[in-house]
Amino acid sequence: MKIGIDASCLLTRRTGIGYFTQNLLQEMLLLNSPHKFNIFMNSLRHPVPLLPILDKNNVRIRHYRIPGPLLVNAWRYLRFPPIELFTGFVDVFHSTTGYLPPQIRGKRVATVYDLFFIRHPELCDKLGGKYFAGIFPKTLPHYDHIIVPSNATKHDLLNLIDVSEEKISVIYGGVDQQKFHVISDQSLLETVREEYCLPRNYIMSVSTIEPRKNIEGLLIAYRHLKEILYNPPKLVIVGQEGWDSRRIKGLARQHNLGQDVIFTGYVPEEHLPLLYNAALLFVYPSLWEGFGLPVLEAMACGAPCLVSTTPALLEITGDAAATTDPYNYYEIAERIKDLITSHRERDEFLQRGLLRVHKFSWALTAQKTLRVYEKLFAGK
Repeated sequence: MKIGIDASCLLTRRTGIGYFTQNLLQEMLLLNSPHKFNIFMNSLRHPVPLLPILDKNNVRIRHYRIPGPLLVNAWRYLRFPPIELFTGFVDVFHSTTGYLPPQIRGKRVATVYDLFFIRHPELCDKLGGKYFAGIFPKTLPHYDHIIVPSNATKHDLLNLIDVSEEKISVIYGGVDQQKFHVISDQSLLETVREEYCLPRNYIMSVSTIEPRKNIEGLLIAYRHLKEILYNPPKLVIVGQEGWDSRRIKGLARQHNLGQDVIFTGYVPEEHLPLLYNAALLFVYPSLWEGFGLPVLEAMACGAPCLVSTTPALLEITGDAAATTDPYNYYEIAERIKDLITSHRERDEFLQRGLLRVHKFSWALTAQKTLRVYEKLFAGK
C-alpha cells in the first residue's frame, strides 16, 4: 500500500498540530510495516527538517516551495491542483493539517482536532480557522474517514457537520515520556531558569498567543490573584505569537502586570521539559480544545495542573487536574491561589498526573492510525 501524508507542519516552528504529526509519523515508521510512504511537505522558505526517522527505504519526501496562501486558496476556490501532482498516486492520503486538497483517486483521511473555528469564526485568522470553517462543512462529508483526538471533538463533528458516525475514529494522542519526565537534577533546572531569566517559583502556561487560548482571561485572573494573595509567583507564558497576539500581550501592560508576567516567546522542544519541571504549577485556561497536548506534557514532568472545564480537557485529564470555568476570571484566580497555598493539593494532583499520562502512548496512536489506512485499503 502507498500512503501519502501531508507533513508540511513539520517545516515551520512546531506547535500542537506539528508535534502531533511529528510523533505520529515517527512512531508509524518505527512499526516497520511493508507499506510505502510519500511524505508531502510544502514551504516557500523552510527546508526539510533533519529527522532521522525519515531516512528509510520505504519513505519518499516530496518537498515543494509553493507560497502557502497561494496553494491553500487554489485548493479552496479552484479545487486544483490535485494532491497527486505532489505525492504521485497513492492508495490512501492523510491530511494531518486540516487542509483538504482535491484528490483524483485513493482513499481520503483527515484529522480534525477541534471545531472551535465553526463556533467562533470571529476569533480565528483568515488562513487558519476561517479557511477551515469555509471548507470543512462542504468537503468533510465526502471523506472516507475522519480521525479525531477526543470524544469531545467527535461529538462536535456529529453536531456541526453532516458526517456519518461510522466514518469517525477517536484516536488519542500521546506523550513521549523519554522526553517529558520528572527531572531531579537541580543544576539543569537552574540553567533553564537563567536562560529565560525566570524566578525560582513561577506559574506556567504554554500555548500560541491567540484569543482561543484565553491568555487574556489568564491575565485578568492574575490581576485578581495579586489582590487576594500577597506577592504571588510570576506568571510565565510560553509560546509563539499568533493571531491578535500584539493586542493580547499589550493587556499585560494595561493591567500593570509588566513586572509580573514573562512572555518567553517560542521555546525549543528540548527546553520544554525543563521549564515544566521548574514550574510550581501549570495553568491551561483554554476556551476550547480538541486534545490539550501541553497538559499531558506538564503532567509527565510532575507539574500540578489547573485546566478549563472544556469537554476535551475534562476527558483527557480525568481527575488528575484541578478545574476551573475559563470565563470566570475570579474563579481562575481562586483556584490558582488554592494550589499555591496548599502543598497537599499540589502533591495530590502531581501524583495523579504522573499516573494519568501512562494511558496515552504515541505508539498506540500510530498503530490505530495505520489500522485505519489498512481497513480502508482492504475495503476498496
